Amino acid sequence: MNRKEARLLLQTYRHGGQDAEDPHFAEALALAKRDPELAAWFARQQKFDALFSDGLREVRAPSQLKAQILARGRKEKTARPSILDWWQNLISFRSPVSWAAAAAVLILFGLAIFLKQPEAGARFADYSAQMVHAAVSDAHHLDVENKDMTQVVAWLAEHHGENKFNLPVALNGASGLMGCRVLDWHGQKISMLCYGLSSSGHIDLFVADAKVFPDAPPVDQPQFASSGGMPTASWSHDGMVYLMVGHSADADLKKILQSETTASAESRMFPRLFRL
Repeated sequence: MNRKEARLLLQTYRHGGQDAEDPHFAEALALAKRDPELAAWFARQQKFDALFSDGLREVRAPSQLKAQILARGRKEKTARPSILDWWQNLISFRSPVSWAAAAAVLILFGLAIFLKQPEAGARFADYSAQMVHAAVSDAHHLDVENKDMTQVVAWLAEHHGENKFNLPVALNGASGLMGCRVLDWHGQKISMLCYGLSSSGHIDLFVADAKVFPDAPPVDQPQFASSGGMPTASWSHDGMVYLMVGHSADADLKKILQSETTASAESRMFPRLFRL
């Protein structure tokens, strides 16, 4: 099952949890646990369903609605109303149908405003948290194991991942490269390079287009933080955003980024990108 098929199926999943044990949804739910983008979409879908249900419960039918519907049904048996009569009844403020229709319109209008708000998942902090989760928790850590940077770059290009990036010298393909992976984030392809460095343990570097984030980290100014107990460093350069994740609490990311020069994925030398 792919992400598109899972979304189609999960659109019918009830937000109250009644379907949690239904084997019909098992594969789609399992995929949502492994796929950060699908998980974020499913959370928004469940929130939408909850808001819609709550809104409908707030609509109260007028006390005289049943009597009016029955009376109208008896009337229609003897004389079918014209389209003009039906329309006038619909827009009449005394008609219970009008009030119900107005309430439904207000609910839909409110939900439309909610759905048009910028997705919280597009913020860099949320991206960082989900990439760290993918790096630490996913059993499927690498798409391909390969120590040759040229072949890794070719594979990323073939699978529509980001493949034009500048790397700190310590992460040049000649030392420690283990493989790569392509992830999805809000419809964008994210490249991940995996390194085993003797001095700093296991390192993952995520590369994304800076346009994905309204709050991308500063250009050439690494920001050091921690997410999920893992040390992180993030910066922007030449339209790309970099997120480095250390897989041990003592991983010295600052030391890795103190190189005098950087190298591109194509092994061309570049000037120093930033100072610490």
